[in-house]
Amino acid sequence: MLKGKLKFIIAIAVIALAVSYLVYGGVKDTMVYYLTVKELKSKVPSVYGERVRVSGNVVPGSIKHGPDGSLMFSIADDGGDIDVAYSGIVPDIFKDDVEAVVEGEYGSDNVFAADVLLAKCPTKYEDAEALYQTGSEGKGVNAY
Repeated sequence: MLKGKLKFIIAIAVIALAVSYLVYGGVKDTMVYYLTVKELKSKVPSVYGERVRVSGNVVPGSIKHGPDGSLMFSIADDGGDIDVAYSGIVPDIFKDDVEAVVEGEYGSDNVFAADVLLAKCPTKYEDAEALYQTGSEGKGVNAY
């Protein structure tokens, strides 16, 4: 009877350790540093080849579409700008002056090779939604 309980406890402990290891490994692989352009530039060259996530505004006039569907553009903040190379699905709201978040690797050629591109909704949409909900400007709640 005692041997059966001991085997059961050992089996549960092994399963719990295996699940813990898998969760830790999954979380560790998805953790990515989040940097501004200024922070990224201050960490060069130690950040070369590291997987990072960078946020900045798309520089007006910098968006160039390649014949193979690739995309080249620059993002900037108060610390300068970086060139980004991206291939993949482009968000509908991606355009000049939109805040973009890219994820990938910054190379020694000073080009950020992104495999993830996210674009933040402009605040004008958030402002319009707030006006709609409050019914501001005397137009009533259903003004939009």
